[in-house]
Parts: sequence; structure tokens; C-alpha cells
Amino acid sequence: MGILITRPNYEITTRYLHSWNKEVIALAKKKGFEIYDLQKEKANRKELESRISKLEPMLLLLNGHGNTKSVTGQDGEVLIQAGDNEHILKSKVTYAFSCSSAAELGPKSIEAGALTYIGYTGEFIFVHETKLSNPLEDELASLFLDPSNKISISLLKGHSTGESSDISKMDFKKNMEKLLSSETPDEWSVYARFAWWNMKHQVCLGDCDAKII
Repeated sequence: MGILITRPNYEITTRYLHSWNKEVIALAKKKGFEIYDLQKEKANRKELESRISKLEPMLLLLNGHGNTKSVTGQDGEVLIQAGDNEHILKSKVTYAFSCSSAAELGPKSIEAGALTYIGYTGEFIFVHETKLSNPLEDELASLFLDPSNKISISLLKGHSTGESSDISKMDFKKNMEKLLSSETPDEWSVYARFAWWNMKHQVCLGDCDAKII
């Protein structure tokens, strides 16, 4: 079974997402999945549509910027746009790690035959310490990016789409409480509301009992 992942990398946010998905790719390989990793310049619309058409991956992991109607790739190129090419998600499980795309693109993709669309109805917010040389060492960013990663990781471990979303939300809740506790620096407590925001705006659309294995 194939998994397609987009990993643009051209500024701070995408650099962090590009790094954080290394764990997902490592786990997928360990479990024997075929990985189609569209990173950097390969995270473009032509490449995406071609790979989906030819390889028919079951799971799509889209990382990048977005808005209510679209998800983008390298240098902000629109990869999938509501009212344009959402049909390419037909029969697929999609997790869009991007801002707001579950508000319009998500429902449109379900109407077009997508199996499941997991994403965010509002902006995804994370705070970081700007460790550009090695984002994975950023403790503050991990409090937001680790819970979001739990969706992909849980799907790869055999959980349903709905269960994977719930596991992620539980992690956001745990980290929100952590940010308000003595476990983290006092100045970090103001960021707890961002963990709550991400948790509240994460949705699972379509078939929330679907599994990729």
C-alpha cells in the first residue's frame, strides 16, 4: 500500500513541518509501506496529480500552508483547490496539516468521493524557538507539532481516522495542561490557548471508521 506525502521546505513553517515528518516516514518504512515523498521542489501540483493518478496511494499526508479552499506546496504553489481538482482525493484518506483547509476544501473533497479528510477549520498555530538548524530540538514547537504528528502515526499503527484524530486531540489537551503547569517555563503559559485552539479546530470529515491497514 502506498502513502504519498508532500514536504515543501522554503521558510520557517515549512522547514519545521518538513523535519517533523521524518518520524512519520521512518515509521511508514518500518511497517513496509511504499512511500512517495514529494519534498521541496517536487511538492508541486503537476507531480502530485501525476503520482496520485499513476500510483493510487491510499493515504495522502499534505504538509504546507493553506486556506479555507486550498492546500499549497513548494513556494506557495496551490496543490489542491476546492472547485478545481478536489476530485483527485476520491477514495483516499487525507490528512492536511495546513491552516483552515477543512473549512471548505475538506467538505468539497468528501462530496467528490474522498473517503476521509482530516484537517483544521481554522489556522493551525504553533510557537517555536527558531532552531532552524535542527527544528527537532525545539521543545516549545514539539508541544504543538507532536500532537499533530499523532494523526499520521496513529493511522500507520492501524487506528481508524476518527481514533487517530481523537488521539491527537488528547495530546493537545495534555500539552495545554502542561503549558499551564510548573513543568514548563512560566512565560510559556500564554501559549496554552494555542494548543486549545488547534484541538478545537481539528476535524475528521467523511468516514471516521476508515483504516489504511
